[in-house]
Amino acid sequence: MPPVEEVLAENAQLKAKLSAKDELVSELKAQIDWLRRQVFGGGKSEKVDPRQIDFLESELEKAERQAEPQTEKIAYERDKPRKRRAREDIYGNLPVDEEVFIDPEEVLADPDAYEQCSEVETFEVKVSPPRFTRRRIVRRKYRKAGDRSQAPVVAPAPARPVEGVASAELLSHICVSKYLDHLPLYRQRAIYKRYGFAVERQNLVRWVEKAAQWVKPIYDHIKIELLEGDYVQVDETPVKYQDPDYGERKTRTGQLCGMTRPRGNVWYKWILGRSHASVSSHLAKFKGVLQADMYEAYPKLAKDGKGVELAACWAHARRKFHEIKDRNPRECNLALKLIGRLYAVEKRIREMRADGEGFSDDDAKACRQENALNTHARLKRVLTIVRHGRLPRQELAKACDYALNHWKYLSTYLEHGRVEIDNNGMENAIRPTAIGKKNWMFVGHPEAGERSAILYSLLISCQRLGVHPQDYLTELLKTDLSKLTKDELSKLTPAAWDKSRGTI
Repeated sequence: MPPVEEVLAENAQLKAKLSAKDELVSELKAQIDWLRRQVFGGGKSEKVDPRQIDFLESELEKAERQAEPQTEKIAYERDKPRKRRAREDIYGNLPVDEEVFIDPEEVLADPDAYEQCSEVETFEVKVSPPRFTRRRIVRRKYRKAGDRSQAPVVAPAPARPVEGVASAELLSHICVSKYLDHLPLYRQRAIYKRYGFAVERQNLVRWVEKAAQWVKPIYDHIKIELLEGDYVQVDETPVKYQDPDYGERKTRTGQLCGMTRPRGNVWYKWILGRSHASVSSHLAKFKGVLQADMYEAYPKLAKDGKGVELAACWAHARRKFHEIKDRNPRECNLALKLIGRLYAVEKRIREMRADGEGFSDDDAKACRQENALNTHARLKRVLTIVRHGRLPRQELAKACDYALNHWKYLSTYLEHGRVEIDNNGMENAIRPTAIGKKNWMFVGHPEAGERSAILYSLLISCQRLGVHPQDYLTELLKTDLSKLTKDELSKLTPAAWDKSRGTI
């Protein structure tokens, strides 16, 4: 009888052979499917020698070695540990509202026998729970002295978003808590009740609606400013909503469509579906460069619309190779390395822009033409070779097809210094809404989506620009925006507020 070790080893070999045969059968089935499409489907592509990838990879490594600066070899030294920041540096911005002096028991027992020579100072951070107070508003009436025949005079009531007890400060706190801190209104109601302010949830809903209507002129102006420019980034995210006509216990899916430009305001639009016309309707009069993912609505708009040039997102293309690099390390790492070179050029451009004024969009375009153009062309050639001979359903083929099919749009940023290499600015701006959806789960009514779009536009603009959201919204709610001109509204957008006032 053979030893146990031999039986286990033989068993492992048989399992390995069986696994290899299963993979071979799966691959042969895919090849048969591909051959059937070749016979009954479209024509054949140009022949490309797969061995060219070996040459390109060796050339890339050779070029990298030549590009590396020649440095003298030195012994390895461990980096010094990072110096911890002092507590005063971290919390020094907090005001001191209370001082506590503690003396030793010996001094308290006989104070005349001691004299102070120094002191040891420290601090702790305290917090005061929410405190609700009332603002008493008195409009005094006057009448003409000595002439009671004339009617008394009284100052007009100040313009307010809500008739009742809600102040501008309270309204802004509720909106910031809901749309930036992701606290649903029913949770806010429970918190407020705990601190002595009993308010019904219906009132909170009504107040949020009134606040959104009040600041809508700024929301509309942000849209006009973005569309009057020649470059915007767009994206959309699904949001569930309840429709009373559809059934109280069922939800449908709407879309929150975002639009922005680098270092600018964000604007959102609420739609009830995801049809091409609905998603792109607000872009009908736009002329310039439109950067987006490759949802069909945007290529169609670029094809049908006059003056619209589409720019794709390199982050989307890169992500497809990054997700499959463990199963296709050689090809994906080569593609990722070349994409990394493109991003290295963009990092250099951002650094030169941040150093100060004088680096223009034309300078950015020249930098890309000089440093990224060859890498861009080499990457296309590599992807063409990697794609050749692979079945359309294979994951590596899909990654290559995405980039090659949209290569025209992935090349747009090279011709425009103001255009970013990817759409990450808009994606990062729309990400906070995804956190909120996990908490409030769905919009309670189709019409409530618009007020969410309005308040998200202003508050997320504040967040990305470093503007204090509650101070900003409070001032808007104290201003009668319906009476302001276009120029006056332009000075109250979050981006204008960021330049004229302090940031967080």
